[in-house]
Amino acid sequence: MKKINVTLVSRCEEEYPGCEDLLQSYAEINLVACYRSLGEAGLRTALDGSDVLLLDEAVIELEGPEKVHAIHADHPGLRTLQIIENNIENKTMRAISLGVRGIMERTSMVSMLRKAIMVLYSGETWMSRDMVQSLHNQTKFLDDRALWLAASATLPGWDTLN
Repeated sequence: MKKINVTLVSRCEEEYPGCEDLLQSYAEINLVACYRSLGEAGLRTALDGSDVLLLDEAVIELEGPEKVHAIHADHPGLRTLQIIENNIENKTMRAISLGVRGIMERTSMVSMLRKAIMVLYSGETWMSRDMVQSLHNQTKFLDDRALWLAASATLPGWDTLN
């Protein structure tokens, strides 16, 4: 079986077991390289040989989403798994808008990292059930709000309120 090539970009100081330790312990995964920034020398070369990019949300917050977009443009077949601290403030929606195919909370890494990488490698997307439910709730809120605005626009006097 071919090993899955993974590149890790993380700014977080990790406790044991950290992401790098976990990746090195999986027989079916080859850790290509580890970086602390999306601008580091050698990253683009490492990504050329990678199947999955494991990306910490702290990197995106510090360096901006433009760099993630550029990586996806240069490596369209690369599957990205973003590790987030917690699922608040529409982080799932933001990650999806960046082209991220998998999202995982840091607290789930020990139990689910291997499975998430395998699922991404097979061409599927990865999210926990809690994240899917949160995303569903966010989109339902947006749909409800859009319906309310559309209905309100048909009320007499609406055009004078704007």
